[in-house]
Amino acid sequence: MNEQINVKKQLKISIPIAFENLINILMTLVDTLVISLVGTKELSALGAMAVILNIMQMGIQTINVSNNTLIAKALGEKDNEKLKLFTGNSILLSLALSILIILLIFVIHPVFPVLFKVDKIANTYLIIRLLGFIQSSLVTVLSGHQRTIGNQKSILKLRIFAVILNLILDIIVVKMGYGIVGVALVTVFIDTILAIYLGIFSRKNVKLKFVKSYFKEILHLFRWNFVERIASRVDNFIFNLIVARMGNLEYSVHVILIQIADIYESFIQGFGDGITISVGIASGKQDHKYLNNVKMVAKKIVNYASVILPFIIFIISIVIMNISLREPQLQYIFFRVIPLFLLGTYITMSATYYFAILRGNRDFKFLAKRNIISSIVKILVSTLLSYTSLGIVGVWIGYLIYGIVQKYLSKKRYQDLKY
Repeated sequence: MNEQINVKKQLKISIPIAFENLINILMTLVDTLVISLVGTKELSALGAMAVILNIMQMGIQTINVSNNTLIAKALGEKDNEKLKLFTGNSILLSLALSILIILLIFVIHPVFPVLFKVDKIANTYLIIRLLGFIQSSLVTVLSGHQRTIGNQKSILKLRIFAVILNLILDIIVVKMGYGIVGVALVTVFIDTILAIYLGIFSRKNVKLKFVKSYFKEILHLFRWNFVERIASRVDNFIFNLIVARMGNLEYSVHVILIQIADIYESFIQGFGDGITISVGIASGKQDHKYLNNVKMVAKKIVNYASVILPFIIFIISIVIMNISLREPQLQYIFFRVIPLFLLGTYITMSATYYFAILRGNRDFKFLAKRNIISSIVKILVSTLLSYTSLGIVGVWIGYLIYGIVQKYLSKKRYQDLKY
């Protein structure tokens, strides 16, 4: 990473991270596809609890992103001791936060089936998933650490193993009649295996020692990064709630589309994370020539990917529709929404350049404000249009406008600060 970056080198950083993120979200999609074969009741329950689990994971993901930007800067500074301690302190913070989240969700979980109008089996699934939340948190932080220090391919292979194992075990437990409960147990089992493996794998480059100055630095970035993510999670919660109240048909289609959106957004996020790492290293080096080269290469890659990705997502969507949405009524709803969905894919990918540069420069305060504004717009538009004859299409128009607002604000910030 000391030499000037080019397209090939940047792709070697970004592609494994993007595919690792993609495979990680595929674990959730595998659960959804398997449960969709069990019944609509179970699928709706799984979709509703996926929203809750995403909110739960928000804080841990925030710690991970904050830590990754700090250790990327430490890499640029060639300070290995700082790198080890940043991740060690991030793990300590993750453990404390995980325990608080588990206790909170355990107290309030009885309201979720009523809120989402889904079967009470949703709570059984959620309680089982709580048993693996600490392990999942450790996997998030440690895999992020390994990706940032250059072990992208190793983590990618680990995720491939996990998703294959998840698919095999999910099919087995469903065939045995354990349904959604068995699927939840499989996820906990796999998270536990990954946490143990990564703990052993990372023991030489992570130091679990509380250092007040490093802990405060993580918390400083965590604050605004958390606000950024909570704005997105709250609007996603309301977004799902709006559709859930339209009925099981609309919500079943919505669950599948959201899962596909999670796929491409995770891929895009991973792609952007690779750029963010390069930007963070450049900031540690304080090398403007290196940074300008990173930006030029990133722009070129994002431009090509913005054209290619929507076509890939369209093919994936059609395949998944034919597996999970076989009824004509469900397919009719699906085809009404898919044009907006694909346009949103293009907008999100094309905006990744600006998102990644801003994160690499640790501009989390702006990103938080941007998310608050765009989320308010999304909620207002989706809510208003949901009461019109557009129905679920109106809700997804709100989703599209959200992406447009995010891109506009990020591009303007980038241009104003002349990064």
